[in-house]
Amino acid sequence: MPLRRRLLVLISLVLAACLLIGGVLTYWTGLRKIELEMSSAIEVGDSAIGDALSAISTSGDPAAQLRRTVRSFDGDRHVIASWIAPDGSLKDISRLRKPADPPPGWLYWLLAGKILTHEFTLPAPYQKFGRIEVVADPHNEIGEVWEDLKLKLIIISSFCGVVLALIYASLGHALKPLEDLSSALNRVGEGDYTAHVAEQGPEDLNLIYRAFNRMAGQLRSAEEQNQRLNEQLSTVQEEERSEIARDLHDEIGPFLFAADVDAQSIPILLSRGSNEDVESRAKAIRQSVQHMQLHLRGILSRLRPAMLIDQGLTHAVEHLVAFWRSRRPSITFDADIEDARFPARVEETAFRILQEGTSNAVRHGNPTTIGLTARRIAPGILRVVVSDDGSGIGETAKRGFGLAGMKERVAALNGELHVASQENEKGVRLIADIPVPAEPNKKTDETTRTTSAA
Repeated sequence: MPLRRRLLVLISLVLAACLLIGGVLTYWTGLRKIELEMSSAIEVGDSAIGDALSAISTSGDPAAQLRRTVRSFDGDRHVIASWIAPDGSLKDISRLRKPADPPPGWLYWLLAGKILTHEFTLPAPYQKFGRIEVVADPHNEIGEVWEDLKLKLIIISSFCGVVLALIYASLGHALKPLEDLSSALNRVGEGDYTAHVAEQGPEDLNLIYRAFNRMAGQLRSAEEQNQRLNEQLSTVQEEERSEIARDLHDEIGPFLFAADVDAQSIPILLSRGSNEDVESRAKAIRQSVQHMQLHLRGILSRLRPAMLIDQGLTHAVEHLVAFWRSRRPSITFDADIEDARFPARVEETAFRILQEGTSNAVRHGNPTTIGLTARRIAPGILRVVVSDDGSGIGETAKRGFGLAGMKERVAALNGELHVASQENEKGVRLIADIPVPAEPNKKTDETTRTTSAA
């Protein structure tokens, strides 16, 4: 059940209970009032009848006196007087004033109570005329209670209606932002992170709206970051596939062909008895295999850097430098890596920065010298620097995914990354400051490295 409807039902129940309590109190008050009025009315009737009967002896016409006595009660609101003959027949009866608004039968049944009656016996000489009887009739008094009850019911019902209408409107205005929030939550649940809730209304609710908007903004940023990372991953994977294909074609393919040619020539040379040529061909095949093994290790080191990092950042950078020296012998590599162990995530991020920075410098800068540095500049900061003397930052590098990926890796560790031109305006200098815990948990690091290597 919606919150607004639930609150309205609860308030309606409270108002109905108040109305019921008011009805019970009205009933109890009306019952007491009717009982008191009927008692007073019968006493007044007794007094009037007593006075009239005391004067009957002086009247020349007792029957007329009795009729006048009964008729004196015509129009009375609470008492009916009757003249009853000795045989029980009704000689005359007064007329009760009719209620302006006759009460319903069920209300009369509830409030009438016991009917009060009083009989008057005539003096001995006049007993042949019968007797006088007085009855208290509560119809008019119950009619007054009925009019009062209706007025109260109208007032209370109107009050309840106005209260419910005001509460309904107020709740609708107050809960409208919550309904908007519910709709926004549904949109977020369906993957639409552009949902936003207006920050207006009570301050308590505003705190919720602001928290939701922050959450939606963070989810939207995370979604955009995931899209960028997916695009970056696809691009990097394609580049790695292309590079591995080129290496296999340019480096491994020729040596495989050479080894195949040498292997095919060996049976011919053996049939001719040229043992020395067979030995030279076998050595050539071995050299080709060694060359291919060297290149395969380089490819594997790029595909599985975690194995290198597991042996330390210094060891991993040595393999990185060896890989590029074998492919770009014209470039001079200067590595200055602190011989220390760092948390696994820090070492992996540092190596990735050095790897990506070197790759960008070689591919886009055409440098003659590349410097690789990784040293602590403070107890809690590891500075990683990749510098070159190439052509500098180009538009392609600004739009590429490599730099964005490095920034995201460093930001994940609460670090900072800067890229700028060298002081001599030749080449690029990439600097990353990565926070390092003061006392890393050795056991945790070892466990993490083992898991990474696996």
